[in-house]
Amino acid sequence: MRNTVRERDDSEALLRRMVARRRRDNAIVAILAVLAVLGGGNALHGFFTPAPPGPSDDSTAALIGRAQLAGSFAEQFVVSYLSANTAQRDKLGEYAAVGHVALPSSGRPVSDPAVVYVARTVSGGGLDVWSVTVSVRHGARTGAAAEPRQFYRVAVSTAAGRLRALAPPALVQPPARGADLSLAYGAPCGQETPLHQVAAGFLAAMLAGSGDIARYTQPGSAIAAVQPAPFSAAEVTAVDSDDRSCGAESARARLSVQVTPKLDGAAAATLVYPLTLVRTGGQWQVASVDPIPALTEPLTVVTGGEAGQAGPANASTAPATTTAQIPPPTQN
Repeated sequence: MRNTVRERDDSEALLRRMVARRRRDNAIVAILAVLAVLGGGNALHGFFTPAPPGPSDDSTAALIGRAQLAGSFAEQFVVSYLSANTAQRDKLGEYAAVGHVALPSSGRPVSDPAVVYVARTVSGGGLDVWSVTVSVRHGARTGAAAEPRQFYRVAVSTAAGRLRALAPPALVQPPARGADLSLAYGAPCGQETPLHQVAAGFLAAMLAGSGDIARYTQPGSAIAAVQPAPFSAAEVTAVDSDDRSCGAESARARLSVQVTPKLDGAAAATLVYPLTLVRTGGQWQVASVDPIPALTEPLTVVTGGEAGQAGPANASTAPATTTAQIPPPTQN
């Protein structure tokens, strides 16, 4: 009797597994049918094909290397082309086919070249085409008498380490003036505030070797003093914070610190340091020297007045601002 009951239970369990398998198979068939109707063979292929792997560190490093190679080649070509004369046509042939272009009888001096923009525009079959913009100054004058920079764009192909300019350079517009963004530092902090005092001590230690920088930095921050000290003194002239209590109430603050370094008593140009400070155990410490100033959120374009003006402005002097979606950067 027990065997009969066990056999009946086994049969029912087997039947339930068969029904579940049938339902699963029917669901898969239905999904495949929908994919076939919507996308045909490509959809079915994509359903069974795993996603391609993302870029690896090696491929990214190789791409950056090829971009630098194209930029260096374009810089050499632009300088050689702009300074060439009719007797140097054959030399230019090392860079591009220039048999049809006119060259001056005497070359024009070119100085201070710099690659300012590189973008890959075409890639396929082991060949890349790069758009490179190079800025130069015409003439040999420097300082206040130097000629304004001019910008030239050239297309460069790269394939297995071989480079070639597709055409002579083209003069293009320089990058347009960008927008001023509103900074998040709204409160000036006087010398009597803890934030000002910590910032002053920290920058004096970092820039002038005045005191132990570890006294002012958070443990584990890995912030070190500049060695050897580049200045004989560093005087903090203004501290602005996103903390309106200037350290009296909060436990974290972001600062914009203006410091005037001095070398043998003579003042150098003012430097501005964005810092993040934290309070631990009642003591304020520098947690980081930030890579960029703190910005208001959402990003705000300043349409009047001076961007990043220290301290809160009153109603009569506040710069007009408008919250705007920042467009992507553009570059020739």
